[in-house]
Amino acid sequence: MRTAARIVLAGWLLAALTVLGLDGRLLAFCAWATPGSLLVLAAGAVVRQQLAPSILDRPPLPERYRVADDLTQPLAAVVAAAEQEAATGWQQAR
Repeated sequence: MRTAARIVLAGWLLAALTVLGLDGRLLAFCAWATPGSLLVLAAGAVVRQQLAPSILDRPPLPERYRVADDLTQPLAAVVAAAEQEAATGWQQAR
């Protein structure tokens, strides 16, 4: 259904551009529509950028990631932290 709707829309747009071209108004339409389209696209980009979540608002990393990222920690501590989180997560799931 989506593909069919896109084909129909593209057909209508092509027909409208053809009629404008035959009538001699295609250049005027392009001169009017291009800046308006660029303005709408720029405004949408600014809105998306403003609504994007901040990288500072991320939840803190789980303990096992913090331990694993600390290269001074021995491997046994990393495995113990992962096992502790797995055991805690399994008990909470029950």
